[in-house]
Amino acid sequence: MIDWEKDADKKRNAVAFVEATQALIDSEGLDKISIRKIAEKAGFHNSTIYLYFKDANQLILLASLKHFQAYSQRLAEYSTVIASPTDKFLAIWQAFGETVFRKPHIFRNFFFGKYSSNLTPIINQYYRLFPEEKPAYTGDIEEMYFGGNISDRCMQILKPLTDVESTRVTEENIDLVNTIIVACLKQLLDQACADGDADPDDWNDQLIQMICHVAGVE
Repeated sequence: MIDWEKDADKKRNAVAFVEATQALIDSEGLDKISIRKIAEKAGFHNSTIYLYFKDANQLILLASLKHFQAYSQRLAEYSTVIASPTDKFLAIWQAFGETVFRKPHIFRNFFFGKYSSNLTPIINQYYRLFPEEKPAYTGDIEEMYFGGNISDRCMQILKPLTDVESTRVTEENIDLVNTIIVACLKQLLDQACADGDADPDDWNDQLIQMICHVAGVE
């Protein structure tokens, strides 16, 4: 594939493909995205896309990160706040839930679809294309945000709770707690996708209740 990072014109082409995909997702939804439509929207031939990206799925993931902007800014703000491990844990999950349940189809695909097992290259590539959107994080939050998959991301913010006696999280059960939290998230995203009329805040409230119960956070 083309190394667009060393060529300004090729980088503009890559940006055009991502922005075309973003526009199509917003106007038509994930199910109607195709290489042909992306290329037509961006003003290129279909085959040109494959010089820059693997397939439409990779472009969809890159385009989906636009919807993380508000969440990313919240994380940057949390990076400057001194808070207890439990308060920080809940604040991050609260901001995350407020984001994903407003676009459940997009984020179910992002965290549980094709390429979701190795998200770090996708996220890095996006911020190389759109560096102006990348906030500054503390080390722990940045490690979480750039985690390879949803399980890694969840584990990164769960680990500090092993030092808090008021939670149920221990070194012995943290893997199980993490697995259950990820399963709860997937279940609620599946339900939110199936029930398009439900209030996103209701789904987020359910997620926070489940997480608090599983991790023993009050």
